[in-house]
Amino acid sequence: PAPTNPPVPVTTPAPTNPPTPVPTNPPVPVTTPVPTNSPMAVSPTTGGPAPLAVPGIADSEGYELVYELGIPTNPNYGSSGPLYSTDTHLAVSTFNRVAYYLDLGSTHVWVSMDAFTDDSQKIGVPCLSLECGDGVTPTVIQQIVNNVNVVSNVAGLSGSGYTGNVEFWPFNYGPANGISIPGASTTDYDFGDAPAADGVYGSMQVHVHGNGPHTGTVFAFNRFNDGAVADLGIGNKPTGQPDWALSSNANTYGVRKLQVYVTGVPEGPTPFTPAPTVQPTPVPTNLPTPAPTNPLTPAPTNPPVPVTTPAPTNP
Repeated sequence: PAPTNPPVPVTTPAPTNPPTPVPTNPPVPVTTPVPTNSPMAVSPTTGGPAPLAVPGIADSEGYELVYELGIPTNPNYGSSGPLYSTDTHLAVSTFNRVAYYLDLGSTHVWVSMDAFTDDSQKIGVPCLSLECGDGVTPTVIQQIVNNVNVVSNVAGLSGSGYTGNVEFWPFNYGPANGISIPGASTTDYDFGDAPAADGVYGSMQVHVHGNGPHTGTVFAFNRFNDGAVADLGIGNKPTGQPDWALSSNANTYGVRKLQVYVTGVPEGPTPFTPAPTVQPTPVPTNLPTPAPTNPLTPAPTNPPVPVTTPAPTNP
């Protein structure tokens, strides 16, 4: 028989294990922080609004704090300026809106408006001391302001798009309607008065007089130069002088916080153009001296004249 070749053994290759894949970690996203209180700031991750300068007040979005003051009951800014707990005005170069927040404990008001000056030194308290303002002359600002927004828990005060006016000066003042504010009195101290050229009484007032439900004072801080009890109020004073003149009531509030804010860096090289200033009607200087009951112009106190007893004559 033909030889039989033995079967050739088939070699089974050793199994090869596939390489173990190296795990790849997904990239960690980098979070860009949202700017804090940056003018007109928008979150780069969400596109949402910037933080509110005052919680709960939507109009305060994007505003930056410039000054904060705990108002003393008896301010005496005739020789030295206010002791602000915050003062960043040296870092503020450009802005197009100004806002004030006055907190008196049970009542508060926020009011914002188109800027009435391009100098951050002139948006604080307009005191008699040259530590206030530009350091050269006292701040006197009496002019119309536009696009005024008011948010307050005082009934009837809130509104947007008001026309208003500011009355900032360190001097005495009278009730004459200096720049012809519509509806203002010429006999009461209200939302249209006129500064004198001297004196120490002082006025830091914001008012509205058109395009909204309220007419008159938004807030007033008066008599801050002579150490007497100051006048403070939100809205029109219900009795007496509507702008809170002669009230001497600062000591009735447990909280007296004033904050000043700015916002709005204009795009491009367009310079800031302040609203035109209307010159006030000068207050006559030959008026009779007011009675002592009107402290806007305190009556001088004359010392008693000593009585000389004649020497006896001998006959």
